[in-house]
Amino acid sequence: MKMEGFAHVGLFVNDIQSSVAFYTKVLDFKLIWESINQCPEGDVLVKFIENGGSVIELVQFPYTLDRKDGWFDHIAMNVEDIDAVIKVLEEKGIEFEEGSYTHAPQTFPNGSKWVMFRGPDGEHLELNEKL
Repeated sequence: MKMEGFAHVGLFVNDIQSSVAFYTKVLDFKLIWESINQCPEGDVLVKFIENGGSVIELVQFPYTLDRKDGWFDHIAMNVEDIDAVIKVLEEKGIEFEEGSYTHAPQTFPNGSKWVMFRGPDGEHLELNEKL
């Protein structure tokens, strides 16, 4: 069986408008599809956003979720020049958890650099530059 990559990553959010604003204005994602699905409690809002072939499905339910079936630690996004991206995001008000990137020469054949920050619902996000 051959996989062609991930179709998308699903992320449940509390305020879909705030999340769309963050991902589009701060991280340059583009809104590519949106829909409203019905459930007995009301509308389930769904918005797909994309940047560089990476697609995130943002989902807001009309009620509070109590998730028990697993958690992802973070969503990592590949970048070509981590220093330049950090500078742009700092200008947009992003605060990075480590203050700067971590250099890991043992990760991937030539090493990598990464840095972590948070999205509007506290989701853990990573920039990753493969060297």
